Amino acid sequence: MKNKWVRMGMAIVLGVGLMLPVQGVVRADAASEASNGALTWLSYQQDATSGYAFDGLVDSFEDFWGPNNPKQIVYTYDQAVASIAFIVKGERARAEKVLNKMRDIQDPSGYWLNSYWYNNGYGEEIRKHVGPVVWMAMAAMAYEKQYNDTRYRPMALKALDWSLQYQQANGGIAGGWSAWANSDEPWSSTEHNIDIYRVLQYFASVESSKTAVYTSAANGVKSFLDTYVWDESAKRFKGGWKNDTNLIDPKIPLDVNPWAVLALGSTGTRNYGASLAYVENASGTPGTLANPRYKQTLTYNDAGQTLTGYDFDWTDEVLPAYDDNGNQIGHTGADVWFEGSAFMSLAYYLQGNTAKADTINMEIIKKQGTSGASLGGIPYSLKGTSNSYWVMAQQNCVSSTGWLILSLHRFNPFTSQYLTGGSNPGDTTPPTAPANLAATGKTGTTASLSWSASTDNTGVTGYRVYRGGAEVAAVTGTSATISGLTAATAYTFTVKAMDAAGNLSAASNAVTVTTDPADNGGGEHVTPDFTAGGTKLSSTEVSLYITPVIPALYVDVHYKINGGPQLNHRMSLASGTWRHTVSGLGGGSSVEYWFTYEKSGPQFDSAHYTYIH
Repeated sequence: MKNKWVRMGMAIVLGVGLMLPVQGVVRADAASEASNGALTWLSYQQDATSGYAFDGLVDSFEDFWGPNNPKQIVYTYDQAVASIAFIVKGERARAEKVLNKMRDIQDPSGYWLNSYWYNNGYGEEIRKHVGPVVWMAMAAMAYEKQYNDTRYRPMALKALDWSLQYQQANGGIAGGWSAWANSDEPWSSTEHNIDIYRVLQYFASVESSKTAVYTSAANGVKSFLDTYVWDESAKRFKGGWKNDTNLIDPKIPLDVNPWAVLALGSTGTRNYGASLAYVENASGTPGTLANPRYKQTLTYNDAGQTLTGYDFDWTDEVLPAYDDNGNQIGHTGADVWFEGSAFMSLAYYLQGNTAKADTINMEIIKKQGTSGASLGGIPYSLKGTSNSYWVMAQQNCVSSTGWLILSLHRFNPFTSQYLTGGSNPGDTTPPTAPANLAATGKTGTTASLSWSASTDNTGVTGYRVYRGGAEVAAVTGTSATISGLTAATAYTFTVKAMDAAGNLSAASNAVTVTTDPADNGGGEHVTPDFTAGGTKLSSTEVSLYITPVIPALYVDVHYKINGGPQLNHRMSLASGTWRHTVSGLGGGSSVEYWFTYEKSGPQFDSAHYTYIH
């Protein structure tokens, strides 16, 4: 059977096969259409906040109060999911709109409230929970790793520092603070601890000032997960730990299991991957806490067609549900939680079960909106039951829609990596720091550097060169020439190694290079291999030349006028000297130039030189 995707009055027939994305690019099939549709809906929800206090954030729900009656609320967790989904879709500007606004509203101490009314800025859920706060740090990590841009790192570090105040003696991170009780939360959620583990590891690897503290904290979190909330007999995680009573939380929400696989891998200290089998095979009839059931097949339209997905919690009994204060909050019952179903799909793909992952995604897509304001959106839940914590909305929402994008593109937000299937989440061990950084040459506008290679547990893929705190070059070898410098100026450089997972090493030793004074007129440069320089022809022209000691088969000249774009030309040979005329100069114009030339077979690059007209 084929699904239909209706967009702007045009029906586009979708195939049922899901194809493997390569670096986030999905081929033109059902997965691609569903992903593009989800982006359309997320973009619409972001545009809905335009002109309001929280302009740039993404409205969490479509018509939450009812048809044409939106609940104007933005959840902090949703903003993290939306920004990561925008990054995966290549929508950098939209991701930055979210991250910029969240940076603007971050409390100086590092937290965000769980949610905000975006039409007036007032907090709707006056809680400061570690999980949503850490997810914003995770979003900053995704941006940094995908774009090699550290602009949101200070925001992430403040969020992590705020969260670590809640670390307990057993290593777990407690929940945060609640205005409703005006006190700290007395529980350490398994979910929140899974959230923070890889984020702590990443920023420990790239921020040397935090390495010791974050590494120690991450080790404590891992010990808590393995020792306190892992159920070895059932091979799955419990919901958390009650710090006020020192008792395990008996509830077993679905999400802690696929999220743990994504964050910790299928194997490790425990057999984390077995938790997916627990979820899959739990078959209580009816499902109860003692005899759970998560997988449900339910009707999803008036025609009686069915879809299969996973519920938030363990029960499908239709019973009244109560909060911790004894207040009834709807009814329990069989449901499909679409966000959680996407978690399961991505975790199965990590294990190498592509067919299972694709099947789950196709089931989710059955409920994707096909027209109007609902176009591309995914509901939070199918039936709107209580999950023993809250009543799940049935409206299209950011979390389910954003997670569909992540699942379709095989992007693991816990490590900010595209998965290849059948592997543990990404390597988190950074390479060793490059050693013996030294200057090997300089001109008025360039500095040449070299260093000793780093080592890594899986392999170094390249190096980043920094001038002060700014990245100025990315290379794969152990040398680099930095151009565009100012003559007679001191510059300090460091280098970091990078591996395939995006882990950065600590910085190398620093080296300071003072560039040469500027060349004036047609200064000539004599080397063992060639003589080169510039001859002024007129008030607007200079002839750049090079005379190789060993005749060359070709010479290319590269130059920049007054720091502008690089221009490249094949030079003309006459009487053993290669020449090229540069025009359009004025008095005092600076020409940075260098050569690529053939020397007895191999190709060589010269140093950079500067000509002042």
